[in-house]
Amino acid sequence: MEFFDVVKRRRSIREFSDKEVPRRLIEECLDAARLAPSGTNAQPWRFLVVQSPERRAALAEAGFNQPCLRNAPVILALLGDLGVDRKRLRRAKELGDAGAISGDALAILEDKYGNANETKTARSARIAADCMIAGEHYALAAAALGLGACWVMLFDREKAAAALGLDAKNNFPVALMPTGYPLREPHPRPRYGLAEVAWDEMPGRPWEAVREE
Repeated sequence: MEFFDVVKRRRSIREFSDKEVPRRLIEECLDAARLAPSGTNAQPWRFLVVQSPERRAALAEAGFNQPCLRNAPVILALLGDLGVDRKRLRRAKELGDAGAISGDALAILEDKYGNANETKTARSARIAADCMIAGEHYALAAAALGLGACWVMLFDREKAAAALGLDAKNNFPVALMPTGYPLREPHPRPRYGLAEVAWDEMPGRPWEAVREE
């Protein structure tokens, strides 16, 4: 499937069939997720795949029993990894060695990251942003493979962490992503037009669509 076809097809799927999802397809989605970009290539994510009925039920409870969590055969727990993030300076140096960033840029990163007085809240938000890029790679791969997924951000973090057995020192849940075969093909969702969301050069100046000759 062509990339833009996948983007147009991708929906938030909240109703799933009881058809079993082959492990191979889950792995392809995970592989797409792990290839996502991240700041300084820190890759501060972990993907915890939950399929057992007991653990899915526990996650559904943590998610206030939302139907999409109750009926999905697979739930991906998208996790931020504080431990691996501590290695981001090492990752930045690897980018320099690979020629991906210049020596001047690396010096700036080392200076700012080495001396940054980053709060825990800001750090968690930065890690979560990287994780969300990986999560959307996962969702797009699912759509390309005929599966469906949905972002669930409304859940009790402490209950979810307990259900997953997370090490609170290093890992925290960013999102739950129920996954499976869609029960039905949803209609396209309403979206704003490009001129309503894209500005040209300055705030408030709408982007004008290119006219085909």
